[in-house]
Amino acid sequence: MIYMESKYSIYFVATPIGNLEDMTLRAINVLKNVDVIACEDTRDSMKLLNHFEIKNKLISYHKFNEEKRSEEIIEKAKEGVTFAIITDQGMPGISDPGHILIKRCQENNISYTVLPGASSIITALVASGLANDRFSYYGFVPKKAKNIEILMKELEKEEKTSILLDTPYKLKNTISYMKKYFPKRKLSIARELTKLYEEIKTFTIEDITDDVITLKGEFVLILEGAQITKKDSLDNYKDEIKEELENGSSTKDIVKSIRKKTDFSKNEIYNYVLEIQNKNL
Repeated sequence: MIYMESKYSIYFVATPIGNLEDMTLRAINVLKNVDVIACEDTRDSMKLLNHFEIKNKLISYHKFNEEKRSEEIIEKAKEGVTFAIITDQGMPGISDPGHILIKRCQENNISYTVLPGASSIITALVASGLANDRFSYYGFVPKKAKNIEILMKELEKEEKTSILLDTPYKLKNTISYMKKYFPKRKLSIARELTKLYEEIKTFTIEDITDDVITLKGEFVLILEGAQITKKDSLDNYKDEIKEELENGSSTKDIVKSIRKKTDFSKNEIYNYVLEIQNKNL
C-alpha cells in the first residue's frame, strides 16, 4: 500500500529527464497528495501530471520569482500547507530553482525532504565510461568570453572528471576553447538522455569535427581529468621543503615527512630535495 508521508511540509521531487517511465511511485504519490505543486513552467508540468492523472493546484516557481516565491511558500508552510517542488526535468536545486528554498527551510525550521530520481549529470557520467570515482560539477558553460576563459583555466588543472551543461547554441564555441586548452583529453557528449534519439559519444577533443555532433537538445559534457605528472605533484611540497631546510631539518627527515603524504619513492623525493638545495646554494 502506498501512503502519503505526513511528517514533511515541503517535498523536493525529482522528475524524469525525458522518459516518463522514470517517474517513481513515491513521487507520483506525493504529487497527488500535497496541497500545492510549485513548478518552473505550469504548461510543461501539466504534461507530466496529465500522464499520471494527477490533478492538483499548480503555482509557478522559477528563477525570476524564486526569492519572492520561496518566502511565500515558507509562510504558507508555517500555516500547515504542504508543497511539492518540481522543475521541468530532473532534480530541483541543481542548476534549477530549489536551493534558495532549502536554505529558507533550514532558517525557519520547516521540515522538508528530497525525493531521489532521474539525473542527467549522473546518467551521462556513468554512460561516458570515464573515471567516476571522483568528479566535479561545474554547471552551465558561461556565455561571456572572459568567463569561459576563467573556466577553461580551472578545467586545465582539474584532476577529477568534470561535468558541464551546454546548449546547442554554444557547444561549438565551447569545444573550440577546449581544443585550445586541452586538445588531448577525452570528452563525452551526451544529448537527449532517456529519449528516443539519445546520443552518447566520446571523443579525443582534437578529433571533434562539426559533422559528428547533432546540435539539438541540451548537452551534458563529461570531461576527462587532467593528468598531473609526478614532478608537478612534488612541486606542491616545494614551499614546505624549503621551510624545513631553512629550519635546519636533515634531508633524511624531510624525505621521511614527505613520503608519508605521497606515493613517491624515497629516491625520487631525495633527489627533489637535493635539487632544491642546489638551487638555493
